[in-house]
Amino acid sequence: MRVTVVGGGIAGLTCALGLHAAGFAPRVYEAARKVEAVGVGINLLPHAVRELAELGLDGGLASVALPPDRLSYRDRAGRTV
Repeated sequence: MRVTVVGGGIAGLTCALGLHAAGFAPRVYEAARKVEAVGVGINLLPHAVRELAELGLDGGLASVALPPDRLSYRDRAGRTV
């Protein structure tokens, strides 16, 4: 069966890795000519980290991750909820 993944961002590549682990040979299509860091951070929640760990990416993730030292929720006026 052919499987096409459109988009080579974190979701598309994770999807492709999961499909590969399940025995498929997905083709990933990305519009960007080059995949590179763009200087932004991504907040990964625990369930997302678990999925990446199941794909064998936990070592690489741990080498670049910056765990938060605190978390706060605020409304649009900036007040703590």
